[in-house]
Amino acid sequence: MGQVITAFYGVFEEKLQKMKKEIRLELNRAKSIRRKDWLKKQLKEAKSMRDHLKTMKKEMRTEECPHCGKAID
Repeated sequence: MGQVITAFYGVFEEKLQKMKKEIRLELNRAKSIRRKDWLKKQLKEAKSMRDHLKTMKKEMRTEECPHCGKAID
């Protein structure tokens, strides 16, 4: 995998939070009136966005412990 561009991390994070809020609202509806196709599409996109954010966050780490490799805060 190539280098990940991390400039839009904040934008993607905010979009993911909005998506989660919309998904929660949809799940609070009665099961019989949920938009099932929309919900499946949104969940798939949210999972993809979450994974992409994890990759970006890992790329943004600057300092790591030389012994265990974990990020130093």
